[in-house]
Amino acid sequence: MQFTRLGGPEVLELAPLQLPELPAGYVRVAIHVIGLNRFEALLRRDHYVLAPVLPATLGVEAVGTIVDTAPDVDGFTAGERVAILPIQSPAVGTGTYATHANVPVEALVPVPADRTDEQEAATWMAGLQAYTLATKVPIRAGDTVIVTAATSSVGTALIQIARDFGATVIATTRTAARKPELIALGADHTIATDDENLADIVASITAGRGASVVYDSVGGALLAELVAATAPFGHVLCYGAQTSPDIRAARVDVPLVALDRKSVAFVDLFELVEFPDRLTTAKAYIADAGRRGALSICVDRVLAFEDVQEAHRILETGRLAGKLLLRVTQN
Repeated sequence: MQFTRLGGPEVLELAPLQLPELPAGYVRVAIHVIGLNRFEALLRRDHYVLAPVLPATLGVEAVGTIVDTAPDVDGFTAGERVAILPIQSPAVGTGTYATHANVPVEALVPVPADRTDEQEAATWMAGLQAYTLATKVPIRAGDTVIVTAATSSVGTALIQIARDFGATVIATTRTAARKPELIALGADHTIATDDENLADIVASITAGRGASVVYDSVGGALLAELVAATAPFGHVLCYGAQTSPDIRAARVDVPLVALDRKSVAFVDLFELVEFPDRLTTAKAYIADAGRRGALSICVDRVLAFEDVQEAHRILETGRLAGKLLLRVTQN
């Protein structure tokens, strides 16, 4: 699935692809299920931090079966089911929006027999992004954290990881109708930002202290409210800007004095995946949390690979309850 021009979902086209020979350290994977991410919709319009090189293929994560390996590859064999991790941007290997992809072995983890393709395809981007955030400023037992846009896949993962680390979680959503979803995900408290005063509610929950750490993917006017709801010496960690159609146009508009004894930072996944020791620790934690039932990412829906244009229309609405996936039917 590629695009040769910038634009809306309609620019995505199915095209035949002759994969190059496997380089050293690569395997070829027959793709079963693809995980989709909002930044891919931004890239398609050239609204991401990186510009696409046309013709472009998307995809940084998937689950599939190895069908071939380069001669130097050890530890992975043909017939093995694997998850492809988002270690490169905007595509891993030759891109996972495809029936087959050449993938570097450092991007692979084996899939346990008791895990479905959908479970694994939903887990790794959300889990790694959430783990990156939750360890950027280490969460301590007893901390209170705020998670915005908490019904998203990363929001879901943040709620669960923060709870696993011992924090009290305040989760936000725009409308009260989605509050029950947040409680079901494990949030201790919920706030509907369209109807409720965030700072007042956080002050009430924390006895006026404020939140230790805030995880925000919304930006815009909400960011100033989040800073006001942050405790002295607390941190606001941004990892997106859903209110801005172009991530490069997003701005921070916060009164300078509001930042007294507080910090605001932008955090990207590659702070973790570019460092092998941190990535190893993260992979071990995510796999263990999944086995313990402490981390389980909801799947919003699964569409057919051929329905990628519709999938990208859904991505652009931002109205997801968990992860959006594509299933590939192999011929």
